[in-house]
Amino acid sequence: MKTITCKTNPIDRIPYPNAATRRELLHKALDTALVTASGIGIGAIIALMTVI
Repeated sequence: MKTITCKTNPIDRIPYPNAATRRELLHKALDTALVTASGIGIGAIIALMTVI
């Protein structure tokens, strides 16, 4: 039998154990953007309610 070696893709290889992947970093950035946009919207609503 021949032994087949498995080559890992250098892009998918993470040098540190439990390190965040690019997808997880993207999700974190999107979550931060969503929280920021929500906070600005809530602030605007409260500001407009105090004027009325």
